[in-house]
Amino acid sequence: MWGVNKMKKIYLVRHGITDGNLGNQYQLPSTPLAKQGIKDAKLLARRLKSLPIDVIISSHINRASETAKIIANKMNTVIVEDEIFQEIKRPSIVRGKSKNDPETKEIMRAVEANFGNPDWKHSDEENFFLLSERAKKALETILKREEDNILIVTHGAFLRMILGVMIYGDKLTPDIFQGVNHTFATSNTGVSIVEYEKQGWYVKTWNDHAHLGDLE
Repeated sequence: MWGVNKMKKIYLVRHGITDGNLGNQYQLPSTPLAKQGIKDAKLLARRLKSLPIDVIISSHINRASETAKIIANKMNTVIVEDEIFQEIKRPSIVRGKSKNDPETKEIMRAVEANFGNPDWKHSDEENFFLLSERAKKALETILKREEDNILIVTHGAFLRMILGVMIYGDKLTPDIFQGVNHTFATSNTGVSIVEYEKQGWYVKTWNDHAHLGDLE
């Protein structure tokens, strides 16, 4: 599936926390980091500073972009923004709304019930097939790059889809992904380390967030 023999080490980072995370919302692309998110991103940057990162690739969405810039400032590393690493696309109508809003809950119940149905869409959201295809393309994008040590700043649901594709490849199904999605936690600023070697992915560390116990 991958066809690359070069060894790579990839650091997968979820963006810092936002008021949208804290308020249980479906977030807008423009949502910035909360004060706590900025603090946590600085703690993460301090922790990552000594690593030999060649490039940082970030989702273009504000909360990820801000996190990447905080890390890059500490590491003096170049950032490349790429829309392929953005969060799962929810229906535009629910973005910026509380997950407890009755109309929003009704819409999302239908979206989630049909996540694995290729013939159903509410509006402009991604289903399992669109999201998994994007994750495959994201991994191909990583493997085509010349750098050996890459840090990716992205989002929770997309991180879990990347993991599912790494483990199962073309055998990943909607049911299997639901198991991955509900089992593998992704904390804000959590770091996962994966390696690619001999045409295979190896998960070395998942969701390490020990830096959040640090004191400035």
